[in-house]
Amino acid sequence: MGLAASVFGLLAALIQLQGDPLAGGRLTGSVRLPLERASGGDTPVLTFTSPRGSVRLLLDTGATSSMLTPGAAERLGLEARPLPRKAFALSGGGSGCEHLQPARTTLPDLSLRGEGEGVSLRGAEALVMEVAALPAGVDGVLGAPSLRQLPIRVDPPAGRLSLGRTALGLNLRQRTPPRQTLPLEWRRGVPVLRLASVGGPVEALADSGAEGLFLSPALAARLHPLGAPKPLRLVGFCGEQTVRRQPFAGLGLPGEPADLDAVRPVEGIVTTNPIFQDLGVEAILGQELLRQRVQLWRLDAPEPRLELW
Repeated sequence: MGLAASVFGLLAALIQLQGDPLAGGRLTGSVRLPLERASGGDTPVLTFTSPRGSVRLLLDTGATSSMLTPGAAERLGLEARPLPRKAFALSGGGSGCEHLQPARTTLPDLSLRGEGEGVSLRGAEALVMEVAALPAGVDGVLGAPSLRQLPIRVDPPAGRLSLGRTALGLNLRQRTPPRQTLPLEWRRGVPVLRLASVGGPVEALADSGAEGLFLSPALAARLHPLGAPKPLRLVGFCGEQTVRRQPFAGLGLPGEPADLDAVRPVEGIVTTNPIFQDLGVEAILGQELLRQRVQLWRLDAPEPRLELW
């Protein structure tokens, strides 16, 4: 069977640094914007402006740190301090993690402008490094340390994205299925939730920066395949790997029908990824189950949660 030409990005990454962690900065304000999507996909993108120029960052709840490409850092005139190899550890999809050499930088003051007072991000740090899975035209990712400071609403049907008070103040349209509230748990700096499956709850990384629904081989073996697997070339955080794509029944969001005949098939991408073991999860929930739903991310709340319409 020939290798499929499709390439899906997987940006989930666990990054641990010795010494002081990267600062998430101070994200403040309120704004409503047109929803931007990554080229060829569904991951939300935020276009920030600064006195040094603009920068496009993926809204990535699955990243433990914000990141910037070397080209973007050079364009913004940022100083980057290389990290000694022993000062960091990376865990992500692909086979090239051991070859990545990140540096540390401080982002300039960034602003989002739209309806409302606007949002500003000040004092945030980022890793400067090449990330294989970044879509074209994207300069990096805004990770969980910054995103957990404000409510975030992603509204694909209306084509809007809101942060701050604006995310809470607009009327959310009820959609099918009925509204669901999924509790989130912070685990090693990223949010984890529970999916429903025929065999019981499945813990998954809640990753707004992943295009697909990624499954561990062990979880895929417990589900019900609905078609033959197709090989796929996956561009992960650390480089390419060959995986398989396959439709499954028996996995979905909590509150969906438990009857296999009634469950909407999901397109799963079966892959080995160190993040599964490092986080103690069996799946990565990305845009496969989110792209058509109104999402209210309450990463800022004392009891974090994801509300869906």
